[in-house]
Amino acid sequence: MPSNSRQLAELSFYPFEDTRWAWNEIWDNVYSQAKWLPEKLQWTQNPEALWLAPELAVSQTCGWPLITRLSQRVRVVGSFRHSTPESASHYYRSVVLGRVDGTPFDFQGSTAAVNGIESLSGWISLIAAIHGPQETWRGDVKISKSHYESALMLSRGEADVASIDSVTFAHLKRVIPEVISSLFIICNGPLVPCLPLITNLTTTNEQLQELREALANATRDIKLSRATQALFINGFDPLDIDDYLPLRSLTSN
Repeated sequence: MPSNSRQLAELSFYPFEDTRWAWNEIWDNVYSQAKWLPEKLQWTQNPEALWLAPELAVSQTCGWPLITRLSQRVRVVGSFRHSTPESASHYYRSVVLGRVDGTPFDFQGSTAAVNGIESLSGWISLIAAIHGPQETWRGDVKISKSHYESALMLSRGEADVASIDSVTFAHLKRVIPEVISSLFIICNGPLVPCLPLITNLTTTNEQLQELREALANATRDIKLSRATQALFINGFDPLDIDDYLPLRSLTSN
């Protein structure tokens, strides 16, 4: 691996600035167990720019680009377990929100607010929840660029339905409760693996094992319970690319 000064680590896929302290506490613990890692996290809030960077030590990606364009270009480290109601083990279901109440059938042909068309939680899960797996969206789509903005678009009447991952939904209930309380939970998306952590292809098997053990230890450390609770984390599971490949069955492509 490159020297520490040339490595990059970022865990900002959930971009809530008031939880950075929690990520920093967890990372300090991880670093203490694996000194080949960068000492500090960085906060560019653009993790996609790091996915294929030669300096990459650790980043988070979405499950969909992982299987569509990263599967042969990065190594999967694993995923955090989450304490949100829609999560079980290292799996979760997205929360499908509506501007008005109704059934999934009622939203076929409606206008969707979507954070991005590569989003497993915001796009692939939405189609599966409203139309079914391997179907296509039959209404209009407005790209919001974030789950946060998708919720705001619903509240402003600019879209009818949106799908938001369970961790972001838990944070949104905390940071914009008045917006979330004005919307309706329509249903949940399919059960899918949680957000994958990735590392560079040059990471050795020994380093990968050390990183996995460090992350698992950090999530179990009682001294970090305030940090893990703030992030809705209750564990870490080592995973491989094969744990994510079944997601391909959600689309016809």
